[in-house]
Amino acid sequence: MNYINSTAICLLSFFLLSGCTSAQKSVASPSERIVSEANYEHLKSLSGDWHLVGGVRLGKKIEANLEEPFLSYSVSSGGHAVIEKLFVGKPNEMVSVYYLDMGRLNMDHYCSLGNQPKMVAVPSDDNRITFQLVGISNLNSEDELHISSHALKFDGPNEMTVYWGATENQISFDGSVYEVRRMLP
Repeated sequence: MNYINSTAICLLSFFLLSGCTSAQKSVASPSERIVSEANYEHLKSLSGDWHLVGGVRLGKKIEANLEEPFLSYSVSSGGHAVIEKLFVGKPNEMVSVYYLDMGRLNMDHYCSLGNQPKMVAVPSDDNRITFQLVGISNLNSEDELHISSHALKFDGPNEMTVYWGATENQISFDGSVYEVRRMLP
């Protein structure tokens, strides 16, 4: 009998403590949900290969390349995720996953630096989706270089500018800007 009581008390304590320490997420307001869902649908419409028209990566100019994809987008997981690949097919290829959570548009970036910034979309212009950093995993020090902001500016149905803000030594700077174009068959 003591064994049963002890087990019951341990289980009850576990459930109470785990409930008290779990992360609480807020649900988006109805207007935030509408904007997030519209932005997510826009991201889904980006499916295909995008080629570099021009850009700057961490202060260094990158030449245009219309021969091979620079960015690619695909819809996955039954429409519940949009997968973005940056530097397609290169050793430094990176993946970002866009998804809705509790009515908010989120993005997790799997960086070639080995860390994983997590971002959420914030209000911005109609032709732009802007993300701010809400957390980062696998970062050894706050001084390490990491992506700290992201935006997609839509210049037309098949043209956009992609912004990646960076932080190093706890100082934010304009990291990279890429002008890309979707090449239709």
